[in-house]
Amino acid sequence: MSEITEKDVKRVWVEKDAICVELKDGRIGKELIRDYEPLRNATREQLENCRVDLDGVWFDDLDEGLALSGFFAPKKMNPVGRVFWLFPELNAAAFARRLGIPQPLFAAYVNGTKKPSAARRKKIDEEFHRIGRELMKV
Repeated sequence: MSEITEKDVKRVWVEKDAICVELKDGRIGKELIRDYEPLRNATREQLENCRVDLDGVWFDDLDEGLALSGFFAPKKMNPVGRVFWLFPELNAAAFARRLGIPQPLFAAYVNGTKKPSAARRKKIDEEFHRIGRELMKV
């Protein structure tokens, strides 16, 4: 499947538990709100204040975005995503900022639509370990 861009999107809407995207070809993709901490804590008004921008759905009030590709990718467990699934109290967006990785790219790593290079995966793993060591000192 080719990369999905804003030109492919017909509409975006918010359901009770999901953000939904319909493409011009009729496909509909969903991302569960519960899977993203900034969305879980947002008001409906904040969720509805979104727009499609390049290759993602951007929530202006939250300064967060979701990659369009994630709405249509098979949901599978990957090593990076597994950590955030096992520990939902971790904030993937904050983790991405800590690493200096754009949040939409890191979200793609988490949801498995993109795979980090070996070097980037090593940095991600090192950061998980660094946070663990910092927690042990508290």
